[in-house]
Amino acid sequence: MISFGLFETFGAGLLILGFGYLLSKLRIFSVLCLPAAVLGGVFALSVLVLFSHFFELKISFDESLKESLLLAFFASLGLGFSIDFSKKSNFSKNFFIFLGLCAFIMVLQNLLGITIISLFDKQKELGIIAGSISLSGSFGMGAFWSEVLKTEPHNITNALDISIACATFGALFGSVLGAPLGAFLIEKFVLKKENSRFESKEKSPSQKELGNELGNALVLFFSKKELKNTIISALLLAFCVLCASVIKLFISLPTIIFALVFAFMLRVLCYFFGINLAHKNLALLGNFCLALFLALALMSIDLKTLLDIGLPLFVLLCLELVLMLFFVFFITFRVFGRDYEAALLSSAQCGLCLGATPIALANLEKLELRFFSSKSALAILCLSGVFFIDFINVLVIWLFLSFL
Repeated sequence: MISFGLFETFGAGLLILGFGYLLSKLRIFSVLCLPAAVLGGVFALSVLVLFSHFFELKISFDESLKESLLLAFFASLGLGFSIDFSKKSNFSKNFFIFLGLCAFIMVLQNLLGITIISLFDKQKELGIIAGSISLSGSFGMGAFWSEVLKTEPHNITNALDISIACATFGALFGSVLGAPLGAFLIEKFVLKKENSRFESKEKSPSQKELGNELGNALVLFFSKKELKNTIISALLLAFCVLCASVIKLFISLPTIIFALVFAFMLRVLCYFFGINLAHKNLALLGNFCLALFLALALMSIDLKTLLDIGLPLFVLLCLELVLMLFFVFFITFRVFGRDYEAALLSSAQCGLCLGATPIALANLEKLELRFFSSKSALAILCLSGVFFIDFINVLVIWLFLSFL
């Protein structure tokens, strides 16, 4: 066993992310629109599995870095939120539609899970574990409900292992399929930004700058003009992460909520006092943190747990994957009007309801880098994924368990 500390983990993450960017330039991966973090993370995971199998060498990474990176990313979203956009845009209707569709897919995930597991003559609760608990809820929700399902009257002693395996499956395929699905919809239906109901057809300046991530990142760190803004942006993100971590000690809620809310409050104060923030720098630093988080998360996946999941659950998860793809293609995409934002939200929902909010955001970011930005889609996803999805999922799970 080799344990990597904070700095070793950070260095390994940078190498993996850099290799992922190189792979993303290959035509096959560029066409599929796979994020660089996913390519690098999956490659690193494959190498680690080979080392573990042939050389019996297992490597563990520092988990604290992942949380800090995720908090920094959500802080960048709060600091970069457009006040003018929030005043002018009328996306509340679409937000509630998206939230309703997510709730609907959670119900379908559990119904499918209970049905398939019943055919294998297994406990029906296993269908819910492999349903919205692990897929829409990911690892955190799985850990919470595993403690409940261990007790009477459920008595599923290995609930945590099952939920981890199912969440791993969802995170892996939510990452691999989300962005390619959105790219497929955009190209198949020739969707352009002028077809959008929300925004103009031009790319925003920040997204033009983000087109070449590595090149612009080097400019930010080595250009005298940009270095000052980069340092200030990094300090602001660090301040928001620190404040969120401190508040977490007193209030028992997910830390990312505090990071996003505190950063948004800081953004409002800057707006009223006429202080200009370096949005380009904040966006690049935030996207870098998200990419590094995703790369580290993917290469930390325990594939052995996934392989030990068993035939009934494997069949169920494959069917859940088919259900998700069917749902976003035939329902979500069409409900939102088959336009550009509909394709982005379909891709985001694939990541959100198979993996987690960071995976959905990574899918959305990759599509925006290749095509056009969409503040409306980003706002809808952030509000849904950070503030409401988990609460709705808890209600859905509780209702299903109460009727079993």
